[in-house]
Amino acid sequence: MNDINRVLNKCVRAGASMAEVYGINQQKLTITVRKGKVEAISKSTPGGMAIRFFSVDRVAFAHTTDLSDNAVDLAIAKLSSLSKKTSKQEYASLPEPHDITDDVDIFGPSFVDISTDDKINYLVDLENAALSYDPLIKQANGMTYIEKVSTVKLVNTNGVDLSLDRTAYTVKVNLSSAKGEEMFPGEGEFSARYFEDLPTPDKMVDIIAGKAVRLIGGTAVEPGEYEIIFTPGGMDSLFWGMMHAINGDNLLRGSSFLADKEGEKIADAKFSLVDDAVMKRGVNSRPFDDEGTPSQKTMIIEDGILRTGLLDYKTAVKYGRKSTGSALRYAYNNFPEIGNTNLYIAAGKDKVEDVIASCKKGLLVEHCQGWGVHGVNGTYSAGINGTLIRNGKRIKPVANVTLAASNDELFNGIGAVCDDLNFYGGFNAPSVMIKKMHVGS
Repeated sequence: MNDINRVLNKCVRAGASMAEVYGINQQKLTITVRKGKVEAISKSTPGGMAIRFFSVDRVAFAHTTDLSDNAVDLAIAKLSSLSKKTSKQEYASLPEPHDITDDVDIFGPSFVDISTDDKINYLVDLENAALSYDPLIKQANGMTYIEKVSTVKLVNTNGVDLSLDRTAYTVKVNLSSAKGEEMFPGEGEFSARYFEDLPTPDKMVDIIAGKAVRLIGGTAVEPGEYEIIFTPGGMDSLFWGMMHAINGDNLLRGSSFLADKEGEKIADAKFSLVDDAVMKRGVNSRPFDDEGTPSQKTMIIEDGILRTGLLDYKTAVKYGRKSTGSALRYAYNNFPEIGNTNLYIAAGKDKVEDVIASCKKGLLVEHCQGWGVHGVNGTYSAGINGTLIRNGKRIKPVANVTLAASNDELFNGIGAVCDDLNFYGGFNAPSVMIKKMHVGS
């Protein structure tokens, strides 16, 4: 890669009042197996460089995969011209250097050196395990392995000069169950920084195929008020709306149901929401964010009390706050924006089976469609698949019903938080029981 410190110096010579250069080198391997054979295999190097060029309170942005001196010089010349024409940004700024943790342990390359044939055999064995799980599993629709090894470099004119190496492994399972004319999809993915931190193939199959077997043949239930037990998979429907609500810019400008509530009780004391960017070997852990601010563990909601939203550097400056290290680039060619890392609901002490046993009339929710929590008003609405619970017993699979609840019913109506938290992705939760939600057909 064209040395990005030299690129930064070129920006200064071209008249930048401030500048930032972000570069990534990456090697990516993707393998998909279906019916015991390789369906697709690809190797790619989706790397590049991005530049933010500041002319006082105006900012221009460019990215390139052509890292030759000529291409970089042309890009900087265009940025210099463009930065004088863009709209003013009152809070345009870049972070200063700070001490950075080196203990996140996100580089685990041992499985990278395993032969491609062994990786293919791993997927074949995974597919065989899925097909032999239960007679209702009729079809495996593809098992995919994704491996990324990358180096990130970030420098700015305030003195930030940082780099990191990281690995990422993802396994995707795609199958379906069938009973008569009915089918139900079993889909999911598992990610880790170290391959050995992924669940075993049997565990993956149990999670994905088990759900496909349990939920096939679901029917509606009588509308009314039910106790609702969300499994970790069902809790996904909480996170999408919460991402809008805990975005610090939305929260502080009033476009969130959490606006003006910092320091207040907004949920049951059993509920804590955490974004931990320095979790050791965490799926999205990193020592610094994508602007160079040190990463941290952020208690967003602690024991039911709202502590803070997630903030990048610009938003922190705008509102006179301190950045939570939450700047994220979804790809090198994206402008940094506020985003989460390892976002999770803290585990409680309740046992799932005990909560089910205590349920008189309820639904065990394993799959949701729709956004769930509305980020602006906090209400909940989603279609679900799950299991009917009567007097502590699982009765039948449920489908074609919707759940609804007010902000207060959802967050202050938490009856139990279980201990079954796992970290297989960027959003993670234990099972959670809500005392009352409305079920409609």
